[in-house]
Amino acid sequence: MRTGRRWAWSLAVAAVVVIALSLQAPWQAEAPRAAEQAPAPSVRADSSGWSLLALGGGGEAPSGGSTQGRPLRDPEDLLQALFTDGSLRGAALDGGWGIWNGQQLTPSRDLRRRFDQLLTTLGEASADELRPLVGWLAERDLGPSGALAVLAVWDRYLQLQQHAYREAMDLHNPARWPQVLHERQQARRDRLGPGWAEAFYGEEERAFSERLQAMPAPATPPTPDWLGPAPAGTPAPDWQRQRVAALGAEAAERLQAEEQRQAEWAARLDTARAALDGIARAPELSAAQRQAAAVQWVNQHFEGNERLRASVLLGL
Repeated sequence: MRTGRRWAWSLAVAAVVVIALSLQAPWQAEAPRAAEQAPAPSVRADSSGWSLLALGGGGEAPSGGSTQGRPLRDPEDLLQALFTDGSLRGAALDGGWGIWNGQQLTPSRDLRRRFDQLLTTLGEASADELRPLVGWLAERDLGPSGALAVLAVWDRYLQLQQHAYREAMDLHNPARWPQVLHERQQARRDRLGPGWAEAFYGEEERAFSERLQAMPAPATPPTPDWLGPAPAGTPAPDWQRQRVAALGAEAAERLQAEEQRQAEWAARLDTARAALDGIARAPELSAAQRQAAAVQWVNQHFEGNERLRASVLLGL
């Protein structure tokens, strides 16, 4: 299979087809016409087992090609066109059908590989042609009942490819990757059932989860010290507006009033220190007189409890 070829997907069969085994082979039932869409290319991020194809998507896919005006080819002709003359020439059929015990098909990742290989040919072939081809190949190997079981998975797998995801896989926004993975896990299990979802996607989902767990936690910006002064370079009015937004107007106003009281107290202490320094330098006063003058100055400029506090802070 050509490694340079981009993956393409088609929208799913829109209705369940009732197939009478006694009258015709399962692939001969007419498949509803699929809408002409295909998804983003498959890009494997590395060798760890998860791919952007499986985790991306969510938007409309580009066209996979139209078959309007062209008659549908039967499975044998289509097989010849794809594997002999087309993009799969020289390639063997990839993957496998899985284990069929005559009544039940065991979920297997090999079946997804087979489906994915055939879906790369959308544009050369239509979904209406590929479904009968899948049925014809499966009946050749598993019989009519086994082919029906394979086609049931095929239909659900195509329906999953057309699922519209809300979360897009954005490589520049890893914070949303857990939500991306969760949404896809849920859609896969809803469409395919737990067993097939695990077989098709379990390995890469676990690899992606391990990658998420190994990623460093995003740095949390430090919480501003709302009780402290405005940070350097932040004007006081801007700082107060930020505190109002974070703490509410009432709390921010109380903080501002307390800061003003603290600033006024600091200014009074500076004035007292300057005055006491002048007294201490007066040459005409003795040591005892200087002490008495300092105490007198403090008593005149401070009252009540603040007088004792000022005396302690001024070293009297």
